[in-house]
Amino acid sequence: MKFINTVKGATARRVRNEYEDELKTELWGDSFWNDSYCLISTGQVSLDVLKQYVEDQRES
Repeated sequence: MKFINTVKGATARRVRNEYEDELKTELWGDSFWNDSYCLISTGQVSLDVLKQYVEDQRES
């Protein structure tokens, strides 16, 4: 859990630094992440297969 919180904190700071103006209209309050997280195993698939799977989920 500490690892996940560290990753979420680091990515939030980086995104805030790079996209500060854009985020002002996109965030609800000051929170970037909520308290939950999800870890998913993909097995032995290529990155291309994984990307296609994610894109297919967006379309359905």
